[in-house]
Amino acid sequence: MVVPLEPTPARGLSVPPHIPHTVVNSLPRWEDNILCCIGRGDEFLRETRYPRFGIHPFVKELAGVIVAAFDPTRTVHCFLFPTALQAEECRSHIRVHFPSSSCDVHCVTELCKSPPGHQVFAVLFTAERKGVHKFYTFSGNGLSPRLAELCLLRRAGDLRPTLGLPPAGSYFSEYYKRHSPLSSAEDAKRVIRTRVSGMVNGDENIRGDDVYLFASGMQAIWRFHKLLAGTLGAEDGPDTRKVAHVNFLYCDSYKFLELPSSAGYHFFTNETLEDLEALLETGIPERSAIPALFTDFPGNPHLRSPDIIRLRALANRYNFPPHRRRDCRGLYERPAPPLFSGNANVLGGAIMLNPTSRFYAQFKAHMEATYEDSFFEGDALVLEMNSREYEQRVAMTNHNAEKLADMLYARSVLGGIKDSVLQAVHYPKYRTRENFDRCRNPLAGKAGLPAFGYGYLLSATFTSLEAAKIFYSALGCFKGSTLGTAFTLATAFTAIAYLPDRMQWAEEHGVEECLIRFSVGMEDTESILRCISDALDVAECEMQKARVSGE
Repeated sequence: MVVPLEPTPARGLSVPPHIPHTVVNSLPRWEDNILCCIGRGDEFLRETRYPRFGIHPFVKELAGVIVAAFDPTRTVHCFLFPTALQAEECRSHIRVHFPSSSCDVHCVTELCKSPPGHQVFAVLFTAERKGVHKFYTFSGNGLSPRLAELCLLRRAGDLRPTLGLPPAGSYFSEYYKRHSPLSSAEDAKRVIRTRVSGMVNGDENIRGDDVYLFASGMQAIWRFHKLLAGTLGAEDGPDTRKVAHVNFLYCDSYKFLELPSSAGYHFFTNETLEDLEALLETGIPERSAIPALFTDFPGNPHLRSPDIIRLRALANRYNFPPHRRRDCRGLYERPAPPLFSGNANVLGGAIMLNPTSRFYAQFKAHMEATYEDSFFEGDALVLEMNSREYEQRVAMTNHNAEKLADMLYARSVLGGIKDSVLQAVHYPKYRTRENFDRCRNPLAGKAGLPAFGYGYLLSATFTSLEAAKIFYSALGCFKGSTLGTAFTLATAFTAIAYLPDRMQWAEEHGVEECLIRFSVGMEDTESILRCISDALDVAECEMQKARVSGE
């Protein structure tokens, strides 16, 4: 499937246009990203929301029903959750961070007229909503917009099931003409677990019992954080150890690593692994110096690949579990959300346990005792449909991204063009390539992947913030915040990821303010290259005019 390259819609509208439940809003101006970052997105975001970053309109409407029933004066705020555990975690967060706030949890399943087999819990509180929303963001918890939509329809007397798929004639509608949902959500989840794990023997998924599905990738990370706290962390007592991580992590990972209840973290890079090893030497066989090590492969936003083989050897030697996020993996890897979905209209995440790990029995026991399946069945049915063509998506987006990276590198200062406004391109082919190549999966061909690649994600940094802003404004593709879509999407990454008072911290850790991230899609290759090249021409022309006028 080749998708058309289209300009981004007006500010705040859904991307792509007319897609129910899309997780992307159009952000055509650099300043729009900053406004979203500082919490002013509600002023202009319309039609939809990325579920963690804002309250989706369906969820907001349903929450309004709950508030009206419990507090007609509307002096309280309301967050909705699909399980009592998630609601209680939210209440605990409020009690710790807003001790003077009132906070109550209510089961509102009947009031919401939730479909059979699904519950809804409301957390009603008087604390500042923006402050409590931080928990909503970094935990990944919350009610599925599809479940909220069903509740609203049922309250209106419409009991017909709906998956909220694109209407005929809209973006991706042809995809859903070719694919229809499975008859059972349980079957869909079984298929998703098989595809995510990639470990299949004949028709049997040999990792099925060790794959745990969640409603979002961030929720999976949050649950892994709770897993560590409930196992290795529980052994620490008051003498809590810091975790470690290598290279920059996904920005929201720091939100739970910096919680008051967390001991903090040690920050290492590819260049300081000797310092990591020196720290590990301070531990003892019965108690390692760190409870866990986190890394992304490759990293986001610089796409640097850590030396996984060396880290694995250190984990074996010093007795700690490594945790690797694989959202940004290339063709050699098995698929993981978000490219696993590709259509930007559903979220999902997973934790996979390694049965050969020395921590397996401990982790498995914890997961079996605590895991609850809150992945809404409608979302599972959509995600399963979306994942049916992931091999084609991986192959095409890898090809397009590499061609784009090659073009940008050739026009950058790093590539030898001294007067370019483009400083560097960040892509595994050009950043720590040897670490990336060493981890290629030889079984990729057996999985149906025709060739190796370097992933669909790349970043570009500019010689000045002004040049980056001009380039971003001139781009003729979709602009918004997410990755792993079948369509090309540009993001003013640092502007939307870090608050102004956090910008200096980000830059001190190597993340430039003038960085733009591309999630490269399935459009015609030449169309993508022409779109990006034209915007680069505009930036170079405008900056040349500025230099001339300055002289």
